[in-house]
Amino acid sequence: MPLQPVHALRSTMQSVAPYPTGVLPVPTPIAGTAFFPGGHGLWMEDREPSFPVGGIMILGHDFHSVSEYVRSRERGKEDLNAPTWRNLKRLLMEAEVPLHDCFFTNFFMGLREGEATTGRFPGRKDTGFVQRCAEFLLHQLRLQRPRAVVVLGSEVPSLIAPLAPQLNPWLNARLSDIDRASATRIEGVQFGDDLPPCTVVSLIHPSLRHANLRHRTKALGRDAHAVEVGLLSGFR
Repeated sequence: MPLQPVHALRSTMQSVAPYPTGVLPVPTPIAGTAFFPGGHGLWMEDREPSFPVGGIMILGHDFHSVSEYVRSRERGKEDLNAPTWRNLKRLLMEAEVPLHDCFFTNFFMGLREGEATTGRFPGRKDTGFVQRCAEFLLHQLRLQRPRAVVVLGSEVPSLIAPLAPQLNPWLNARLSDIDRASATRIEGVQFGDDLPPCTVVSLIHPSLRHANLRHRTKALGRDAHAVEVGLLSGFR
């Protein structure tokens, strides 16, 4: 079954409980295209989906608020015209990365209680929950065995840096630190002895892409859009 690996992930996701104050579990998955854990994490628009073992993991920070999740569930999928999906899809297509070759997921499991979708994730201060989400991410990596992990935004790099020695330049780092350290793309990242090495790259979060491109251009000393397309182009 094409969705069997995702169903298995959802069952294993119980390991991240208990959820901290301000974070709620996802009740049921959104049927269509949506980042995991809100949905299946697969591109479901133009063909029957299948889990992309050996493909590309697109790793965000957290899914959404409860209110946004409910709207997406009623719609049947996330809003693909909203900035995150619109800009991410455009960038992947320009780099000729097939959307069906990607697993779209997040570091933090669960939903933000209420309506707020930005700001510090409520579970970030709960060290036990952070550790459980990190262990669950390793489980996702073992299941997908991706050839590349594309990390979105400034918040996630420091969360995954402790999971592989090659990501040491990302410890306590934000995008500007990563750019100054020339660590936007790291090859041969080993998340575990039982996993093949993969390439990890750092991108601007697509929801804020146009506002932040100029800052990354300044830090890199060259056109950030062209750099990010180049970071992805080798994954075809």
